Amino acid sequence: MKIDLTEIYKGLKAWRHERGITAENQKQGYIVNVMEELGELATALREYERFSKPNYPYPKNKKYAEHGIIDALCDISVFTINAGADIPCRLKPLIIETKREFSVASIFVAIADFIRTDVNNSPFVNGSPFNYYDFARILRCCASVCEQYGFNFQIAMDETIKEISSRTGTYDKASKKWVKDESDEAKAKWYQANYELARIEK
Repeated sequence: MKIDLTEIYKGLKAWRHERGITAENQKQGYIVNVMEELGELATALREYERFSKPNYPYPKNKKYAEHGIIDALCDISVFTINAGADIPCRLKPLIIETKREFSVASIFVAIADFIRTDVNNSPFVNGSPFNYYDFARILRCCASVCEQYGFNFQIAMDETIKEISSRTGTYDKASKKWVKDESDEAKAKWYQANYELARIEK
């Protein structure tokens, strides 16, 4: 399946602009934020495996685990796109194609390769551009795994962007991440991503 990233880029560009978020501060928190999402992905995968067993009595829980997997994949992609916002347009892929050979392990490897680039070249410290090869590879891997679990990555990302765009808050320099306002007034305006809209019909 081919995924058009054009509207995803536009949506996240608007999200960053409205909140005064830059590629530079997203790079600074990238590793910590993505590691947190990888932990959530691992948890969702473990739950999916448990809930998928034939003798498990509550099959509805499998759907919740699937949504957890897709949510983590989309969040990893959001952090990656935001950290790579300063990559020249000519180097950014507008179309990516999913591949069956990409797996969850491929995501870990792609991010690990980026971390090694960080250690060797220190792009987060000296402001060097995000490595465009790893940028594209992480997105391809996330899109491929998303499809393997039965969801359209492009639609899932649209839902994720709707969700994060509905939330107000502030950028916390200490944690290097956007912290959402969790007041009752703010929560009343939150949109919950509906990943069922992204489910691929068999």
